[in-house]
Amino acid sequence: MVSKLKELSEDDLEDISNFLSETIVKKISSSVKSQKEILDMDVSIEIDYPNEKGELDVWASIEIDTDELSDLSNEIIDEVIDESYLELDEYIDENYR
Repeated sequence: MVSKLKELSEDDLEDISNFLSETIVKKISSSVKSQKEILDMDVSIEIDYPNEKGELDVWASIEIDTDELSDLSNEIIDEVIDESYLELDEYIDENYR
């Protein structure tokens, strides 16, 4: 059984948002052969806390503009997001439970 989250402050929520954003950027950057492939990238994180159930909901979206020769696909981006959510789960378990 997963223990409940502690009550999160605005600083905690900002820390969680920053962690997820930085994780996504790091993973996207390591998914390309050269950083020059990424022309522009915007990672947006939305947090709903507490939601109707008193829980934490986190959403990430990425807008990315790549060089025409880049192999970065939507499938890779989706994998990066999924992997980043898993890392976020571990981070929250270690720091906020």
